[in-house]
Amino acid sequence: MGGRRRDALRLWVGSLAALLAVVAADRPPSPPRRASGVLGGSVVLSVSVMPGAKVREIEWSFQAGSGPALLVALFRDGKFDRPDPSDRFKQRIEMFNETLRIKALEMNDSGVFGARVKILPALVEDQLFHLTVYEPVLTPRIQSQLISSTPKGCNVTLQCLSPGKGRVNVTWRKGNPIQDLSSTDRYQVSPDGRTIQLFLQPTSLNTTYSCMASNPIEHKIVSFDLQRICQSGVDMSFSKSGYMVLTIVLLVLSLGAAFWCWRINSEKSAQAAPIPTVQVEESPSDAQNTEVQKRSPPEGNNKSLGLQENNVQRSPQREPLIATAQDQN
Repeated sequence: MGGRRRDALRLWVGSLAALLAVVAADRPPSPPRRASGVLGGSVVLSVSVMPGAKVREIEWSFQAGSGPALLVALFRDGKFDRPDPSDRFKQRIEMFNETLRIKALEMNDSGVFGARVKILPALVEDQLFHLTVYEPVLTPRIQSQLISSTPKGCNVTLQCLSPGKGRVNVTWRKGNPIQDLSSTDRYQVSPDGRTIQLFLQPTSLNTTYSCMASNPIEHKIVSFDLQRICQSGVDMSFSKSGYMVLTIVLLVLSLGAAFWCWRINSEKSAQAAPIPTVQVEESPSDAQNTEVQKRSPPEGNNKSLGLQENNVQRSPQREPLIATAQDQN
């Protein structure tokens, strides 16, 4: 009798296990759970099991897009194994019981991680994790432009500039501690949320506005004190029209100064004395030449000319004769 009961119990347990296996095989996978990570950081994926359930095995797989699934890790009998340690994850995967950790995240790690959980005695459940890796959020900066500042108030535009390649969400806050903008504030935000135009009363100038750049994983905040450019009742800056008027005034003054300098130079040139004419005195040699030319006979008086030439030719011959006579005496 005891043996028959044991056989019946074993048959009942086997039938129940087979039934549970069929039910588990036909059970659709649970909807993916969202997971987020930042580039260069890490993310932890943990499966959910019923209290008291004993996990026999977990198979971790990864699928990017519509490509084939890749078996990346195996947890069996309390031990962790990597079927292919040279795959794209290499040494970036760690596992602790029912938890999988991916380190040094890359942008192409975004995808679906699947965990096939096998629970004793014969329960199988598939759990999915949709991982998204984001670019890190860098600290933004605020660029301001004063439109006008009068005793009645200040009109200023603030633009939030967020560096980096990743897509971030930009929102505006005010005050310290930071709080949301209220309906009583006079402001206008651009469609992309990056630019805000403020219309502030003199009593509201002592206010700090903050720009928050964020993605689903992290955020960065930078604040701006409006008293840096707005002063109650004092126009501390020019508007666009003011700069145009100032430019025109400076241009007119420059042209006037140039015309005045040109006029002064013209008057000095007109009052300058003329250069005196210097009479050139004739040298004695020039006077002798002129006298000789006057005494020269007219053309055709060959006799006088011939006489002068003979005198010039004979004069050298007299000097030796006189010297000879003196030597004889």
